[in-house]
Amino acid sequence: MGTFISICEVGPRDGFQIEPEFIPTELKVEVIDRLSATGLPKIEVTSFVHPKAVPQLRDAEEVMAKITRRPGTVYAALVPNDKGAMRALAAGVDQIHTVLSASESHNLANVNMTIEESLTKLEAVARLAHEAGIPLYSGISTSFGCPFEGPVPLGRLEYIVARLVDMGATGIGLADTTGMANPAQVRRTLEYLLPRFPGVTWSLHTHNTRAMAIPNILAAIDCGVRHFDASIGGLGGCPFAPGATGNVCTEDLVHCLHAMGYETGIDLDRLIETAQRVEQILGRTLPGQVMKAGKWDRRYPLPERVAARLAAAAP
Repeated sequence: MGTFISICEVGPRDGFQIEPEFIPTELKVEVIDRLSATGLPKIEVTSFVHPKAVPQLRDAEEVMAKITRRPGTVYAALVPNDKGAMRALAAGVDQIHTVLSASESHNLANVNMTIEESLTKLEAVARLAHEAGIPLYSGISTSFGCPFEGPVPLGRLEYIVARLVDMGATGIGLADTTGMANPAQVRRTLEYLLPRFPGVTWSLHTHNTRAMAIPNILAAIDCGVRHFDASIGGLGGCPFAPGATGNVCTEDLVHCLHAMGYETGIDLDRLIETAQRVEQILGRTLPGQVMKAGKWDRRYPLPERVAARLAAAAP
């Protein structure tokens, strides 16, 4: 068996949250149940934010209540503060996810707080998760560059990771929020951070804004990272990155990993069918490529003239 790579599907949260039209709860539940049936090990189902901030996810409790939970799949939710954490815990999430930015300007633009203010808010979330016995995973946006400030110093990233680990975060996700990273940078960052924080479960959250998501993931795998976020059909985006596309496409990533001999536990055919269904629901073409081109081992009938030449040349 090949090395196992764990995928967290974030489309129902990171993808659906920026759609211009509200997606009915029943359709959200259908998509999540279809994703569960593929064998995905983790799904970020929704976000427990104020409905005015993210109206697309105003049905978070209802979605959590209606999904069919598959044994073996972890159902997580993103929360911004202690109020969101209490809602998420009451809804029965398996894991709590949080996020802040590695750059002051992006954090202010995204959540209207400084980094220190966000860290203070997240301490309250961490206490609630610890008291409930629920794992806490913390993502760091703009880990590989800020659209306003440019490069993010590794020392600042190290400081934020240390604060999150001290709070009790067992997993740290480095996010290439605006698609600025490259494989060499990913290697440098991971080679710097991983030895400094033994025991942490590391993950990568990549956006495909500049078609670098899968190369960056492969670089992270070479460094020992085994957990990655992805979004069905390539849903998602960032409001602070003009021209940004969505997250790395789940079915494209799984296809790549399977072709290279890695194990994911995911049924790729079902995943492609789910991506096609999401296209139907949204009524537009999504960025995913494998659902258009088919898997790498797809074969086509020979043109008649080629078949005739081969037949004539056969012994």
